[in-house]
Amino acid sequence: MKKLCFLLVFVFLLAGCQATPTFETVDDVYAPQPQSAPRGIALELPEDVQTIAGDSGKLYLCDGYDVTVQTLSAGDLNATVQSLTGFAPDALTMLQTAAADARRYECVWTAAGESGDAVGRAVVLDDGQYHYCVTVMAQADRAGELTEVWQELLSSVRLS
Repeated sequence: MKKLCFLLVFVFLLAGCQATPTFETVDDVYAPQPQSAPRGIALELPEDVQTIAGDSGKLYLCDGYDVTVQTLSAGDLNATVQSLTGFAPDALTMLQTAAADARRYECVWTAAGESGDAVGRAVVLDDGQYHYCVTVMAQADRAGELTEVWQELLSSVRLS
C-alpha cells in the first residue's frame, strides 16, 4: 500500500511537468500592399508631332495618324482592351508575347467613325500593377501605307 501511495504521488508530480503548448497567431485580415508608382512608357515617335497632354495620358498627332499613350490600373485586362478598342477581347484576336519585364498584348481592329472607317492597333504592357497602353489609329484608306511606320513605332514600345 505504501508503494502504491508513493507511485500515485510520483505520477501526480510528473503530471504537472508537462509543457503548455504554444500556438502561432494567424491574422485573417488581408493587408493590401501599397501600390508602387507607375513606370514610364518609352517609344520612338516621328520628329514633327503635336502633343496634347491630359490627366489620363497623351495624344500625339502625327502625319495622317494619331498615337495615344496612357497608363491604366491592372487587374482587368478585358476592361482595358474594351476601353481602348470599344470591343470585347473575345471579339478580337489578341496576340500575347513576353516582354523583358511585362506581358505584352497586341490587337488590331476596325471601326466606323464620323469621317469614315478607321483602323487601329494597340499594344498593352502588363507588369501586374498597371496596364501601359499605346494605340495608333488612322483612316482605313491610309492604313495600308502606314503599316511599316506603325510596326516600327509599336515595336519600340517599352517600359522605362
